[in-house]
Amino acid sequence: MKPKDDIHKLIKKMQIKASAELDRKVHNDISSATAESAVWLNMWRMKLAVAAAITIAFGIGFFIGQQSKPKQLVNYPVNVAGYTPAVQKAKDSFWRQKAMAAMQPRPYAESQFDKTSLLDAYKQYLKEKNYD
Repeated sequence: MKPKDDIHKLIKKMQIKASAELDRKVHNDISSATAESAVWLNMWRMKLAVAAAITIAFGIGFFIGQQSKPKQLVNYPVNVAGYTPAVQKAKDSFWRQKAMAAMQPRPYAESQFDKTSLLDAYKQYLKEKNYD
């Protein structure tokens, strides 16, 4: 049997009479299905358009970022050893003490101490300062 013959037999078995009401029902079903598919299709088109806009914006930003490299600055020799500030502040100011402490050598910075050796060193410091 051919598929064409199957369709004809199925239509004969349906026992539905052609009428204006049946025609209207079929057209309403078709238009509602078309409307649903159009909404679905528009939603995906919108998502695709947003993704394309983001991709294009990223590409333009990346291209502009690659083109705008900073210019090389000229390296001028700076002599800070002979610099003296015009206004001398008090020698015991807080920030001067901080700067001087930061410039002091720190021999303990490279080695690792455990807690007991740090505690012993602190006790020795207290003994030297007579804080016992």
